Amino acid sequence: MYRVAVEGIEVIETEWGSELHQRLVAEEHAARVAWRDSPEAWEQAKRMQEAEPLKWGRVVYPVKRKKTPIYQW
Repeated sequence: MYRVAVEGIEVIETEWGSELHQRLVAEEHAARVAWRDSPEAWEQAKRMQEAEPLKWGRVVYPVKRKKTPIYQW
């Protein structure tokens, strides 16, 4: 395991399934559950439910890569 700082964000690399990895996964899960149960998450879900459906826009083909279309929403 070693720690690296990336633009002010601490990144921890560890082995898959190790005790540290399991603790980090548990912390991430707890944060997701806390967000899911927060009033902000409920408001966001309500806004998304009330929003209009997405509509396809035009397709843009970049100059350099003509085979890769970019879909605009």
